[in-house]
Parts: sequence; C-alpha cells; structure tokens
Amino acid sequence: MLEILGIRQPSSILDVACGSGWLRNELDFSSRLDGVDAFSEHPFGYENFYKHDINGGLPQNAGTYDAVVVCEAMAYIQNPGDLISSVRSHLNTGGVFIITDPNPLYVGARINYLFQGFPRSHSDFVDNEILKPHMPWMNLGLFQYWLLLGLNGFTNIKLHDVNETKPKHRWELMLGPLIMGYYNNRLKKSKTENEQSLWRYAASRQHIYGRRLVISAEAG
Repeated sequence: MLEILGIRQPSSILDVACGSGWLRNELDFSSRLDGVDAFSEHPFGYENFYKHDINGGLPQNAGTYDAVVVCEAMAYIQNPGDLISSVRSHLNTGGVFIITDPNPLYVGARINYLFQGFPRSHSDFVDNEILKPHMPWMNLGLFQYWLLLGLNGFTNIKLHDVNETKPKHRWELMLGPLIMGYYNNRLKKSKTENEQSLWRYAASRQHIYGRRLVISAEAG
C-alpha cells in the first residue's frame, strides 16, 4: 500500500478505519491526511477526523480525496458493497482506492476450510449484541472485490505483489500447481481483456500462495 501511495503521491488521503493513525508516520511525502474510525480518537498528525461507524458508509461531510485506503478492515464491514459505493462518491475522478486484507483463497486456507467451513468459524460470532473493534465475519477475496469494484464504477483493478514468503510451507507446492492450472485454463478461454486480467491475477503466485491481498482500483 505504501509503495502505491509513494508512486502516486496523492495530495489528499482518507484513511478509513484509521485506528491510532499509523499511516502518518509511514508516509514519506506531503499530503493532507484525514481519518475515520468508530472506535478511536483523533490521531496525531491527521488534519480532520470523523468518529463514524463505516457500516453506514463514509460520513457525508468528509469531502473528496485523491486516495482512500482501507487497511485490514473490510472483513469487519457488514455491507461491503455499500462501503465501496460510498468510497467511490468520495474519490476524485482518477483517484485511487487501496484495500489490504488477508487472502482467503491461498492454498493453506483452502485446506482449513475442510474443517472450519467457509466462511471460517470465529468465536467472535458468539457475542452478537454489541459492536466491537474485532468482529471479522467474512474475508472477501479477489473475485468478490473484482465484482464489487466494477459494479461501483471502479476501473483498472490490480492485485499487487507483496513481499512475503510464497509459499510459506513446502506442502503447499503439492496443491498450488493444480489450482494454478485451473486458473490458467480459464485464462486461455477468456474472451475479453477484463476477463483475461482477472484470471491472470488469479493464477499469480501472490493469489495462490500469498497470505495478503493488496488491491487497487481507480475511480472512473
């Protein structure tokens, strides 16, 4: 995410679910940085802060930005499509939306689903009366983001490589080629450029073996 921001150097950034405000200390260029979070207070170095439950979308008075980032928070959103639509309305044309999340479809996760099912079972589901900061209910994957971003006016969707060990365990190499072969077969049968892009990203080592998803899209 930081690499994408560093290349584009947007003049204004909205950090969604900003927490304690870690992003300010990581930026190496000048930019107006605002934040929104339901559980934290105004972080140091953030110009504007909105204490707001993003399950209802972004605050209407937040204005527009050249970049919106949602770091490790989409799995906590009850209505992710509504939030993505709201992000689009707060992005300037050509602005970038960056999402980081765990990858629910790497090889190891697929094996885990045999035991926990999909979506995974979480003990957090038991306490369902009060909204808390850590209540993940579903990790969206590349395919779901590709659909929701496209439906809400985003273009140039990209899955970015992450500097991590791929694969983490040697046994993953036994199953990875089978998954990669399936995706490559779908790639060969693709009829449009958009379809080819999706299956090409799906067949990448990052998607098959990587634990992280970093996805960017531009506001059309």
